[in-house]
Amino acid sequence: MGSLRQHMASASAPAGQPSWRSLAAVAVAGLLAGCALLGLQFVRVGWDPTAPFVVGTSWRLDEELAARHVPVRLNPGHGYDGQWFLGLAYDPLLGEHLAAGFDMPRYRAGRPLQPVAGWLLAGGRTAAIPYGLLAVGPLAVALGCAASGRLLAASGRSPWWGLGFAVVPGVAVGVMFGTAEPLGLALAVLGLSLLLDGRPVAAGLGLAGAALTKESYLVFAVAAAGWLVLGVGRGLRTRAAHAAAVLVPGVLALGLWWAYVAWRIPASPGDRRAIGALGLPLAGWAHALGLVARGEYVPDARVGPLGAVLLVGSLLLAVAAIVFGVRGSTLVGRTGLLLGVFGLLPAGELLARFLSSMRTLAPTVLAAGIAIAGTARRQTKVPEAPDRSNAAAGDSRPDITATRRTL
Repeated sequence: MGSLRQHMASASAPAGQPSWRSLAAVAVAGLLAGCALLGLQFVRVGWDPTAPFVVGTSWRLDEELAARHVPVRLNPGHGYDGQWFLGLAYDPLLGEHLAAGFDMPRYRAGRPLQPVAGWLLAGGRTAAIPYGLLAVGPLAVALGCAASGRLLAASGRSPWWGLGFAVVPGVAVGVMFGTAEPLGLALAVLGLSLLLDGRPVAAGLGLAGAALTKESYLVFAVAAAGWLVLGVGRGLRTRAAHAAAVLVPGVLALGLWWAYVAWRIPASPGDRRAIGALGLPLAGWAHALGLVARGEYVPDARVGPLGAVLLVGSLLLAVAAIVFGVRGSTLVGRTGLLLGVFGLLPAGELLARFLSSMRTLAPTVLAAGIAIAGTARRQTKVPEAPDRSNAAAGDSRPDITATRRTL
């Protein structure tokens, strides 16, 4: 492990990433941004702590909660996805079978980390669980801003660019509706930052946490592992070992949890509907853009024309991420490439719903923003002459955010 850390450190940028302590102000600003988003939601829906989760009456979750004397504000109809995380936070180990009242029981229960985090922040107290679950969002924004700032600082940007994490539309939706995107993305960016620190095992744990928050976020670990395997220098066996340290924890954690879910929760026909969320590249976009072109796109939130702008902008960012990722070989570039391709896959029905589309496209938008900002900054930097004194001393360290590094 020591040699692995030394090797990764040898591939670090000359300036490296700033210390976590130096990112404290960025984290505080991110926390305040998250609190502001949550405050706006309370102004909109009222001050009941369960209101942001939008618990509906079309499924049996409302009945399950009422049977346990858990008070929640109910909304006629299907409600929204925050209700599933709220239900899981009351039953994180699935022992009380609350998930039986979900629309897709096994699928929803396969994302445990957000409700577990809310349960922990609430100290396991039933009355405090809505507050603990809502607190996850702003805290995750703080972490995500700090980790994004570290990544971008390694490319020469100011760490304050990390605040862009807070304005990713899917992150804002996640904070306001109590869904998992802020936490999952924060852990994903944390994992990438730890990898650049030369800590692949810690990075693997962070990326595993992202996958346990939303299974699709395992793609961040796949991107990081691919970046390691495709690097130049050292033997294939060594590179494969490095990649395994990043990827295997997430795959193993997801497999074990899904096996547990299958043991605790009976199969349901509704779980199969999750498969339809993704399709052929650009097929769903053709449907969504057709709605926009015909003036038939109606967001399921009060955002007006901004909804169509954000939808089209997300597609443009996905394409840009692919272009920048193909042209470069950095960690953030390769991650942007894979997440850009992922952004082409959502089904048309999903893209037609504004809130869900922004959440689905959040990893693409974030990875694209970091890749573009980091790569564009690198390309505008003037190459510096090598430090002969350091070279003579044997300190010749290539830029990990530049072209292919030795690994």
